[in-house]
Amino acid sequence: MKDIKYQVYPLFYKSGLVFILINCSMHVLSMAQSDNYWSWNLNTPSTLLAGSVVGGSAGPSAVYYNPALIDHENVPSFSLSASIVSLQFFKAHNFVGNGIDVDKTILKVQPKFLSFVLPSKNDRLGMEAAILSPVSEEMNYRVQHFDELDIIRRTQGNETYSGYLNYSRKYDDTWGGFGLSYKLNEQVYIGLSSFISYKSMDYEYKQRAEAFQEGDSVLINQSKEAKYIALSSFEEEANYWDVSLVFKGGIQYKSKNERLSIGANLTFQNIPLFGHADVRKSLSRSNVYDNSTDAFTPNDIFIEFEENASLRVKTPFSSAIGLIYFSENRRNIISFTLEYFHDIDPYAIIDVNREVNNEGTYLDKNINKNEFLSYYHSANSVTNAGIGFQKYISPALVFLGGFRTDFASGKEDDMWVIQDKFKFSQIHMDKYHISLGPVINIKQFNGVIGIQYTFARNNDLSSIINYAEPVEFIPQTDQALKGERQNTTEASIDEISIFFGFTVDIIK
Repeated sequence: MKDIKYQVYPLFYKSGLVFILINCSMHVLSMAQSDNYWSWNLNTPSTLLAGSVVGGSAGPSAVYYNPALIDHENVPSFSLSASIVSLQFFKAHNFVGNGIDVDKTILKVQPKFLSFVLPSKNDRLGMEAAILSPVSEEMNYRVQHFDELDIIRRTQGNETYSGYLNYSRKYDDTWGGFGLSYKLNEQVYIGLSSFISYKSMDYEYKQRAEAFQEGDSVLINQSKEAKYIALSSFEEEANYWDVSLVFKGGIQYKSKNERLSIGANLTFQNIPLFGHADVRKSLSRSNVYDNSTDAFTPNDIFIEFEENASLRVKTPFSSAIGLIYFSENRRNIISFTLEYFHDIDPYAIIDVNREVNNEGTYLDKNINKNEFLSYYHSANSVTNAGIGFQKYISPALVFLGGFRTDFASGKEDDMWVIQDKFKFSQIHMDKYHISLGPVINIKQFNGVIGIQYTFARNNDLSSIINYAEPVEFIPQTDQALKGERQNTTEASIDEISIFFGFTVDIIK
């Protein structure tokens, strides 16, 4: 039976990860928390199987998906997988107002995955060390909108209107850790893994609106006055890094004929160790006229920042169950995994509990002054499913494929706030991943080449801002030079990722 396994799984039963920086952190840019828990690409074979490896066939990624699956064959091996390139096409219709769209193409290289399966003199014990990046997200876009319209009612004639938006966010989570598995008997294995998780964030959002006449003077009630520019702007910047502990526990059961394998894995909520956060926000408004009072609103510029703010990043508890089934001739294998992620109640990621001195927020909600510099996060419970298949072609070739859901955990439709508190602006979209590719086995070398297509849609979003129908001033919301947000935004993501991975046996 062992020989059959090596033929059907030339990569999975020989591979492992090189341990390079156990419990060491890598500096990566990121933003907020991930809205999609199953977007990660850890190890090429498990990715091509859509992550449906909790029941078996996890190979080098066992330390993450189910530590009970860590190799017991005592074949130390080096394993590396990386995405050669990922090309993402992001589109948002009516994103900053009706008729104003965003179309962005992002080219990126995915983080690598490294592991080492350690030799053991005890044939009941398996050991593995790994460095991996469960989450790698990036989004940035810029919008510049110009129009000619009569937005300033007190002056005669049209104004030049300019609306500008700049958004950038990156989010990665890098883990370094170690896992153990133990064979209780021929049918039952248990395992435990622990990781140090390093998260970091870099987030920037800027919006600016202006209205002015091109001449040197303006006409008001048939009288000329000096030209002026009505202006309103808001900017926010935040960054943090966070270090925490993550523990996983797993179990596997194999039938006596080894045609069925069932596994389960628990991922516990992270335990915070230490971190650092910086926040800066600024507001400005000048020469904005309130027609309801026939007076200018106060000119104002407001800048607040906080260094080394209180930081707490939570990840959800999750439980996964999976199975893998072999056909009688063992040339066709089907695998399935289901994982439930618990919800997260609203809490402060960055907590700055002090009153600021601004008189108005100039935003869509009346943010409490004590919470102006804080950022909050929450998440719904989510259940994702993945299914994979393996087709044995020859001892040198196995074909893999899979499909998995990746539902968004975002708890609020509003991209700005959670219960009248700031959150990191983010678009919530359900994603779906389709993957396929071959495993090639040549002596002590195993290689994998694969492709993954990801698509996401959300057709019921509120625009992030409205530059299409600007209003000089809205007293009820204290907003200037922009219109009321509309629920007409339609967003989509299409992404192609190309993967390459290899495993080399160190001892034959």
